[in-house]
This record gives sequence, structure tokens and C-alpha cells, in this order.
Amino acid sequence: MNNKIRITIRILAVIVIILSLYYIIMTNAQYKKAETEYTDLNTYTEEVRDFIAVDYDSLSSINKDFIGWLYACDGNISYPVVQSHDNEEYLKTTFNGSRNIAGCIFADYRTPAFDNYQTIIYGHSMNDGSMFRRLVEYKDAEYCKRYPYFYIYTPDGRRKYEIFSVYKKSPVDAVLAYADIPEERPALVKKIEESSMYKISAPDNIVSGGGAVVTLITCDVSNDYYRIVVNGKRVE
Repeated sequence: MNNKIRITIRILAVIVIILSLYYIIMTNAQYKKAETEYTDLNTYTEEVRDFIAVDYDSLSSINKDFIGWLYACDGNISYPVVQSHDNEEYLKTTFNGSRNIAGCIFADYRTPAFDNYQTIIYGHSMNDGSMFRRLVEYKDAEYCKRYPYFYIYTPDGRRKYEIFSVYKKSPVDAVLAYADIPEERPALVKKIEESSMYKISAPDNIVSGGGAVVTLITCDVSNDYYRIVVNGKRVE
């Protein structure tokens, strides 16, 4: 190997290192910016005993797509939820409208959120532990026992959900019903239950009607091809 080739390889190696460092620095900067934004948004909520008071009017004035507030994992997940005309807008757009890899927690546009029998909600699994990163912990049955409930707050009141199924699948294999056909609801719930990676002792009772089942979806950090899917039955 002559000197020219050696020098070229070293230059390329230095360029790769510089670009890698630049990417890490910029990514961390976006993490920090998103964390600050969502921490500030939490000032529009107030925890009163076991209830979260949400300033819906102020949040709606910031973002017209705001539809509710999600609280899970003892507050480690506490974010506004939006719904747009597609599933692309909020992949890299925050609640305040800033471009950021953290994006926003959003409901699938193909179903009327909290009116459809099954409501589907997406969020990124961020390396800094933010957004839906804690959902990945539900692969451990003990974590599910520790945090068996999540809550959604809307102007109509609080909805309490008990987790009854956790599974890992490719996006196309996730159990999702975009059409709400009452006769098919029992089969949908059964299929979701049977998909769970471990047995969950959740009661059979479920509040009927819109938003009876909420499905939270994020990427699996160990393999970005798969999704971690956490399903809750509405019990209040």
C-alpha cells in the first residue's frame, strides 16, 4: 500500500469521526431542546392527588391538533397527544411546531381518536429515555405488574386503562382495527390478548363504546424493525 492510499484512508477516517461527532452533538442538542419544550408544557398540568388537572384551552391555543393528555409509568410518560390529517407530520415535529427528531405523541389519523372502539397512539422510543421509551420496559412482566395502568385526560374527563396485552411484532402484524364494527369487537380483544408475550391477569370488564381499547406503539430499541405494542382496556 503506497503512501497516497494510506493518507487517503486516514483522511477519510478523520472525516468519518468528525461527522459522527457532529451527528452525536446535534442529536443531543435536539434531545435537550425537546426535553425543555415538553417540560414547559407540563406547566399546563397540575397533579392533584391521583388526578391530573389539564389546561385544555391553553394547550389547544398552542396546537389546534391537541386532543388529550397521556399519563403513564408513574409520570415518566406525561405528554400531550395530537391527531393530524396523516401519520407523517408529527414524526419529526414537536407539539409547538418545531422540527425535532423527538416528534410528538400522536393518534393514528385513520380512526376518530377516543370515538373509535380502538384508538391507536404512536410515539418515538428516544435514546435519552423520553417520549415512549419507557414502553419498551413492558417487555418485562414485572414492569407491567408495577405499572399496570395508564390514563388519558380529555375535556370529557379522565379515562383509566388497565394493560391487558403487551407484544412485539412487525408493524404489519400489529393487531389494529381501523374500522369500528361492533360485532367484531370481542374477536379483536381476544386476538390482542392472545398476542401478548406473557399472561396478564387483567379483569374481563371493559367500558364499552369509543376508546374502549387504547393501543400504544413504539419502536423496539433492540431492533428498529419491530414495534412494542402496549394495549389497555378502559376500566373507568
